[in-house]
Amino acid sequence: MGQRELPAPSHDHPGGDRGLTGAGTPPGIAALERAAAAHWRAADTARLGSWLLRADGGFTGRANSALPLGDPGLPLTRAVDEVQTWYRARGLPPQIVIPGPLGGVAPDGGQADDPLDRLLAARGWRVRAAPAVVMTAGTGQVAGTAPAGTAPAGTGAAGTGTAATGMAWAVTLASRPDEAWLARYRYRGAGLPSAALRLLLSAPWQAFASVAAGGGTVAVGRVSVAAGWAGITAVEVDPRCRRRGLGAAVTRALAAAAVRQGAGRVLLQVEAGNRAALTLYARCGFTAVHRYHYRVAPPAG
Repeated sequence: MGQRELPAPSHDHPGGDRGLTGAGTPPGIAALERAAAAHWRAADTARLGSWLLRADGGFTGRANSALPLGDPGLPLTRAVDEVQTWYRARGLPPQIVIPGPLGGVAPDGGQADDPLDRLLAARGWRVRAAPAVVMTAGTGQVAGTAPAGTAPAGTGAAGTGTAATGMAWAVTLASRPDEAWLARYRYRGAGLPSAALRLLLSAPWQAFASVAAGGGTVAVGRVSVAAGWAGITAVEVDPRCRRRGLGAAVTRALAAAAVRQGAGRVLLQVEAGNRAALTLYARCGFTAVHRYHYRVAPPAG
């Protein structure tokens, strides 16, 4: 399945681009969200005007939500109706991601100054789970203390690096995740569905980091390069091995791999309530630039 256009929308509605996220998603945020979408590409997509609809069996919000950037070519109420119809035809709950500035959070966790978000809230669409923060950095800055001997992706070799704790870790990079990598990566505390591997390999380029210790894989991470950006995802550390610098070592090794691919900037997404991860990434050189949350439609009546 691939991307296709929905029936051509009418453009006779007032408001122009203000229809999408109301007064308009700031240009920098919209550009970054478009870039991020290229790193995690759903198998089934469609366009509604400038909105991107994505479906991939329900695994991750990023692959199973509408990204409303630009003009849908319809009044907001009709555009939301189209989104609902498209997702329900695929047996998925209709879901729309709302990006916006770090401030202006509504009492229910939504975006207070966003007309689309207000419309969804009025229709009973709930905020799903915790909002996320998007952070960015220069790849060279993040990789500056990366393990000096980390091997290029696909070689299967390992390099030794020293994390902030002073402990040395061997970080191996590969072009595909092996079974040990897939077993270590836990999405929301659960194992991965069959669709996960395709999504993990959906960017134009990606590499997978692993750290082995005690006879098993204790840390993993993924880096991808698309749309002029590097993206770090799926950083996971064995709970028994946390607070030992593994997360930082993996993050820096992934950034170093992106540097070798010519990517000058790197982005990542982390739950707003994950203080440990936010602190880790800030220490690696990342800065929070905006936030997003998901709205999920109520069950069909």
